Amino acid sequence: GLMNTHLSLIFVFAAMGIPSTVFILAGFMRTIPRDLEDAARIDGCNDFSIYRRVIMPLSAPSIALVTIYNMVPIWNDFFFPLVFIQRDRLKTLPLGMSTFFGQFQINWALVFTALSIAILPMLIMYLFMSKYFIKGMTAGALK
Repeated sequence: GLMNTHLSLIFVFAAMGIPSTVFILAGFMRTIPRDLEDAARIDGCNDFSIYRRVIMPLSAPSIALVTIYNMVPIWNDFFFPLVFIQRDRLKTLPLGMSTFFGQFQINWALVFTALSIAILPMLIMYLFMSKYFIKGMTAGALK
């Protein structure tokens, strides 16, 4: 039932990304001072408000780090779509680019055009998240 569906890829990629995501976010959350939560509670915030107004804004660098760290391998993955997807209309970009490689010839113009287009979403995501990415990489390095 999961063959030829994007849901199969979502399950695989979620299972692969959860361990590193939990490790990075848990490590970052431990560095947030408990006093900030206590101050928000004194100001009248409930648990959800503390999470939304205090924890989430402080966690933006680590969330950006986790997003980039998980998205790049997913975007470039060839193996799992090759295993789970056979229909042409469902193929991912790296798998679709493999059709440009023939047995005896390669259409290099199409390959490099597709590669140039394929890099754009990752480049745009990194440009928007780069300041948070650097903060997330260095978070917790200094006390």
